[in-house]
Amino acid sequence: MTAKQDTPVKKAAGFYVGIAAVVLCLAAAIMYGINFKSMEYKEPIYDSTVWILLSVTAVIAAAMLMVRKLDGFAPVALCIGSGISFLMYVHLIIWPVADTIYGIEPFPHIQEVIICAALLLLSFIVSEVSLYMRKTKVIETKAETKTA
Repeated sequence: MTAKQDTPVKKAAGFYVGIAAVVLCLAAAIMYGINFKSMEYKEPIYDSTVWILLSVTAVIAAAMLMVRKLDGFAPVALCIGSGISFLMYVHLIIWPVADTIYGIEPFPHIQEVIICAALLLLSFIVSEVSLYMRKTKVIETKAETKTA
């Protein structure tokens, strides 16, 4: 075993921010999967690829956060998955939102659309913040502090 594996570590703030990003990603996936399946506005605004991408991203990132060697790559997976999902989501909802803003034809589910967009955007932003934070920190034992 290497010295890195032998040293005891404690979870740092980046780990918990990453978990928050996973929860936001999962919440967006659940909301999108449940609420948008039956919505339609001149054409369907549900694409199962968005739901699958969000769900798979959340599960993979959560698993990566639990493995010490992979925890630094979890926010990368979250950024990619939630970012692409957000862009796909915007592509799907652009016409209902634009028609509602310009008063052409109001969309009755605009509140759900905005809440889901906020969850997707928050998931992306929080995962981006987690990308630049430490996930673990080394615990100093008493023996190390006496000799140092």
